[in-house]
Parts: sequence; C-alpha cells; structure tokens
Amino acid sequence: MGRISQYVDKRWKKVRQVRTLRATSYNHQKLRQGQIRLLTTKWINGSIEIEIDRYTLTENLDYDAISYVWGSAPASVTVKCNGRPLVVTPTALEMLDYLHRYQMNTTTRKIWIDAICINQEDEEEKGTQIPLMREIYSRARAVVVWMGLSTPETDVFFAEFQETRVKLKTWKAKYDADPDYPRPDREERPRHEDAFWGGLSRLLGNEWFRRLWTYQEVILPSTATLLCGDLWADFDEFLNLLVDGWLNSLFFWHTSTITSNINNIPALRTCHSIQFYRDPDARNGVAMHIRADNVGPELVNLRERHVKEPIDRVWAIVGLLEGDLRDRLSSLVDYSAQGRDEYWKTWIMFAEALMNKPGGMNILQMPPTREPKPSHLPSWCPNLSGRSACSPRMHGMWNESIHGQESYIRWAFLEKNSGEKSLARQDAIFDDGRKLVSTVIHDNVLRVHGFVVDTIEEVVEYENYLDVAYDDYDSHSEEHMALHDVAVGFHLRSLDLARRVFYGKSEGITDIPEDFIMSFLLDWRINERAKDAYRKSLSKWKTWYSDHSSYSWEEAQCQVQFRHMRGHTFFSTKGGRIGYAHPGCQPGDQIAVFYGGEALYVLRDLDTKSDEEDATRGASDHVQYLGAAFIPHLMEQHERDAAHIGPDTTFFIH
Repeated sequence: MGRISQYVDKRWKKVRQVRTLRATSYNHQKLRQGQIRLLTTKWINGSIEIEIDRYTLTENLDYDAISYVWGSAPASVTVKCNGRPLVVTPTALEMLDYLHRYQMNTTTRKIWIDAICINQEDEEEKGTQIPLMREIYSRARAVVVWMGLSTPETDVFFAEFQETRVKLKTWKAKYDADPDYPRPDREERPRHEDAFWGGLSRLLGNEWFRRLWTYQEVILPSTATLLCGDLWADFDEFLNLLVDGWLNSLFFWHTSTITSNINNIPALRTCHSIQFYRDPDARNGVAMHIRADNVGPELVNLRERHVKEPIDRVWAIVGLLEGDLRDRLSSLVDYSAQGRDEYWKTWIMFAEALMNKPGGMNILQMPPTREPKPSHLPSWCPNLSGRSACSPRMHGMWNESIHGQESYIRWAFLEKNSGEKSLARQDAIFDDGRKLVSTVIHDNVLRVHGFVVDTIEEVVEYENYLDVAYDDYDSHSEEHMALHDVAVGFHLRSLDLARRVFYGKSEGITDIPEDFIMSFLLDWRINERAKDAYRKSLSKWKTWYSDHSSYSWEEAQCQVQFRHMRGHTFFSTKGGRIGYAHPGCQPGDQIAVFYGGEALYVLRDLDTKSDEEDATRGASDHVQYLGAAFIPHLMEQHERDAAHIGPDTTFFIH
C-alpha cells in the first residue's frame, strides 16, 4: 500500500503542478464578456514560443482558427508563453511548430487554438467561450484543418493532388455526357496510383473526420486549408475531388479501393455534407445554416461522430442552426459539472425547441439506434448518440421537388410542375394552423395535436440490424453472403404480404402491386421506368452471384435503394394499406398524423381500455412513440384528412 500511496501522491502532485502552471499563465489575462485570446508564434533558439493577448471579438481581427483533434495524451509538455511556461499537450506543441512553418510560407496571422486560448482549468470561462464558437470560427480569415504528421503516402497525395483533380474533371465531363463512357485509362489515373490512394485513405482515416466539433469548425469560415505536416491543399478543392470522384461519377469506383473500404465511408459522407454547407454559390460569403427541417437528417449523419461529453451532441452543432433558434439555445448553455452530468436535460430542451419551428418535427423521423436509448429520455426524444438501426429514409423526400431528390433516384419519379406542387404540399403541412407542440418541464411529456388514420395488422421484421453496417456486399465473404440472404428474404416476405393485401393471396401471383414499389422507393410519384427497373432488379437480387456488370444504370440505383431499406419494418394495416416504418412496431400499434409533421407516426397505447373504446376514440391519450412511417396515398395533408379516424386529439407522449 505504501508504494501505491506514494505513486498516487506523486501523480496528484504532477497534476497540481500542471494546473498551477496553466492558471499562472492565464491569471493576468482574465477574459471579459465578448473577449477571446489570440496567439502568435515565433522561433527562438531552436524552439517554438508563443505570445497571447486578449481581443474583443467584434474587432476586425486577422486570425486563423485551427480545427484539429486533441489526442488522448494529457497536457505534459511546456511551451514558453509570454515569457512564462505553459503546459500543453504534445499534439498542441507539435502543431504549433508546423503552423509556424506554414505561416512562414503563406501569410502570418494571429492564431486561435481552443486548447491554448481557453483556460481549460476554468469551467466558468469554458461556459462563456462555448457560446462564442460560431463567432470565433465564422469571423476567422481561414480555418486550418490539422491532419497531423505526413507520411510517404500522404506526400504523394499532396504532390499529385492538383494533377489528379484535372484528370478527374476531364474524365467526368466525358462521363457526364455518356454514363457508359469507358473506365479511366492509365493516363487518366494518378501517376503513382497505390501511393496516391493510400495517402487519401490515410487522410480519411484521421480522427478529425470522426469528431463532432470539427463539423461546424470547418463549415463556418469562408476559407479552409487542409494541412498535413509541411504540405497543404485548399479544403474546398479537396472536397470537390472526393464528391466528384465518389458520388458524382464512378471515378473512385473504377480507379481505387477507396469506396470498398468500410472505414472510409463515414468520412466520405461527412465531406459530402460539409461541401453542401460550404457551397460558395449558395452561401454568398455568409455561413449557411441548417434549416429546422434538415436538423434531423444531419443529426443522423453526425450521430456516430465522437465527443468528449454527451452534452456536446447539442452544443457542437448549435452554431450551425437558424438564427433565432441558435440564439435561444446559445443563451441556455450550461457547461457546469451538473449540466454535463445531466446532459439528457439539454437533449430534451433541444428537441422541444426544434419541434416548435416549422419543419422541426422532422427530428421525430430520426431512426432509432441499435444501442439502448438513455433511460432518462422520453420516447419522443431521439437518441443523439449511437449507430442507427436503419438508414434515415423517412425524412420527407416525397414532398421535395423531383429536382430536389437525391441524384441516384430522381430518375424514378415524374411530376409536372414539381417545384410548385412540392412547396404547396410542404406549406399545407408545416403551416397547418392546428399544429400544437408543447411540454411541461416537470414531466417531459410531449403534447402533440393530431389524429389516427389506421392500425398496424401484420409486420415483417428485419432479422439482423448488423446488416445495415455494410454499404456494399463482398461476394468473397461468407458473412456478407449470409447477410445478403437475410436482406433478400426480408424483401420477398414483404412482397408476399403486399400481394396478400391486394390480391388475397401470394402463391401463384407474379404481379407486383404498384403500392409496393411506391413503398420501396418511399414516394408515390413513380414512373414506368422505375416500375420496369424494379421488376428486372428483383430477379437478380434473388441470386447472390448475379453479375453486377449486367445491371443497367437504373437497376444499379435500385440496388442502392435495396441497401437503404435494410433494417426497416414492413407492415400492413387494418385499412388494407401497406408501408415501411422504423424498426420496433407491432400489430395493434396506431398510425397517427401529427399536425405539422411530414411523416406518419407509430404510437403504442399506454392505457388499458376496451376494444369498444378503441373503436370509438381511435387512440389513447397517453402513448409511447415508436418511430416514423410511410404509406402510399397518405403523405399529403388532404389525403390524411380524408382518412381521419375519430376526432382530433392531443397525444400525451411519454
């Protein structure tokens, strides 16, 4: 015990020394309201030194903000700061060295780094600085995204980056004109292919792409630079290479294994989302914000990104929200020890504030997670952390214009005057005067005005949620083959149920109900091209070894949708309808409409009442929320009003 006690005493002595050194460095620079610290670097006698001073954030400041990953190593090394020793992490010291060299080769500016410019030992200061994050990053001349030290492969990537961008642009122009244009030949690929793609894969594997705070840090500034060791590239050009090579063409698919590496997919998706919000044509020099109706889909994409504190699931994105919602939430930042421990209170407050905005009820359309929801959360508040149990498909795309559909599937739909009609549909839902959403602080019960339209009668459940982890199937993997069989089996059982609903039986029936294809594509505006492509695809899905090169372009896109629908539950209703829902619904669950909500919503009665009461009242007042649903011919407000069962009610959702 004596040795252990001595070790603990020494460790705590070191911790106290570190805290004392940090406190000493900041004592003479207490921040006032609206102030931040900025630092400058200088190279003296073979080592880096910094100077820190305070500035009012409203000033016309010329500084770079740094976006990086702290690393797991504690603050343990010192750097001279204003002539005094300041203890920082090894990552921060290493980064300061390269930032100094980078600025010597570009433009020398002041620098903002959170780990140094905020006193990390002062909880009160952190609580006042976090609401300023949006202003700090949006006012910066540029953000520098630090990728860490370079490797021989990343050196090749940066060396051939501009040349490969030109090759991709040239090949993509030919591909856009003719989707059947041949694969890139040797001259159209990177000169040192293996090393180039290896360097890109290494960058995409960086923890930066998996942290939540870094998302808003790179979106808010007008200019961004990717820095890796002594080499750098324009971040927007980097995004263009990724999105054009991965989503907007088949360049990556033909020339590399980037897209087949499951570890790269989250980073690629992140880059696609970042590019959307950094789009210079859309932002006009102003940082774009996430509209209330888009918060749900974005939260799903950000769900698996890492945070130090669960409360950061909200505070790390508040700076990207619409103005009045952002201002309201920013004024409520509670970064105290109690606020962090009781993070779920912030999650609940955030969800309720969002649902009071037009389109904000789309947060209910976030799919559940494979991990259990924190016990303190009511059923209506989504889990903001974890892995989604299915893809986020219930996000109202059926109300978007055809042009607004995702590029892989918009060819399947047809609607005249689509833009005008889609706006009218959205307005009819979002601006419905009957909308009512409220909570009471002491019970966290959500009160929503709406009505019931149907009851689930039979379900086809997906058997293996783990399947949704695969973005593609490897024909050489026995595990993937088994998972593919699960996906096909689920789809065929769903088709059997649809045939029984519409034809009274499934045996001997080869026809495919049109409502089933609508359900599969989650849109009622399907065209003949979509029906034909689906029918041809179905026969190929049944055979694992189908030659994918024999797929037409439309059939390949149906295959993408097939993967997206894994993990959902298919169901039929007492009213003779069919549809898809988030996993977890059961026979007897109610299908409800919430005024102001785009999707349909699955509720489970928490009351005990007779069948006679159920038939007359339509639904219990007190219910549990299970998830969102899509049913053909019930997604427009006038269709829902016509399917109304019983009177309007206020649902008390626990």
